[in-house]
Amino acid sequence: MNPLHEVLTLKECAELWHVSVDTLKQKCIGRVKGDLAFTQEECRQSGKTWLVTRKAMTRLYGEPPQNIV
Repeated sequence: MNPLHEVLTLKECAELWHVSVDTLKQKCIGRVKGDLAFTQEECRQSGKTWLVTRKAMTRLYGEPPQNIV
């Protein structure tokens, strides 16, 4: 798999996993503690954009739900 597809913006994560961007941001900035938060290796800010690894999202939320069309 392309390594660029292993890193997602919070907006992409929110759309795929049906979680709010605000919730994900709280987990990035450390307002959520313990196993429910992202580690420094899983999440970082690039400019104004927060990036999260796909592996981190799967760790916290499981595989993304399949969209039913």
